[in-house]
Amino acid sequence: MPFVRSRLRITVAILVFSAVGGWAWSVSSEPEIDAQMTTPGEVPYPSLDTNDLVVGKQLPNVDVTDLEGNTIALQSFVGSPIILNFWYSTCEPCRREIPAFAQAQQTHSNVRFIGLNMNDSPEMAKTFGEKYGINYPIVFDQSGTVVRELGIVTAPSTLFIDSSGNIVDQVAGEISSDKLESLISQWFAS
Repeated sequence: MPFVRSRLRITVAILVFSAVGGWAWSVSSEPEIDAQMTTPGEVPYPSLDTNDLVVGKQLPNVDVTDLEGNTIALQSFVGSPIILNFWYSTCEPCRREIPAFAQAQQTHSNVRFIGLNMNDSPEMAKTFGEKYGINYPIVFDQSGTVVRELGIVTAPSTLFIDSSGNIVDQVAGEISSDKLESLISQWFAS
């Protein structure tokens, strides 16, 4: 038993010495870091993907599928203002913003809301839609053509499209209810 206690004391002493020594070493080091993170106009991480700027472009004429597997031409939604939201079920910001989209769909019957699911099976998307109150069409880009042509690489991402199919605005990231209402008023006020 004295051997075990002695070994335990030595182990504890080594751990304490290592922790104190590591802390002291890290505190004494002087990092040579400039507080300026980027130079204006310089892309700090050119390999880091971001969405392409698509404002001013036309909604692509490609096919998507609905929850039942039916093929739908994306252009078939053109004719009224469209809010096209790119999402998937394990995206936490998507989960937070979708109730705002569902509420706005009820308030703005002149605007077509479309949820383009980027990752889930139809079954998973349907279950998610029921849980979060999605009351607008959910479509899938199974070939990846829509996201490729629009350069969408982040979720959530939302495109605001006029009744002629022109993309008038885009937002990467979560949209609050207030921001969504503001954008609808800005682009689709009657």
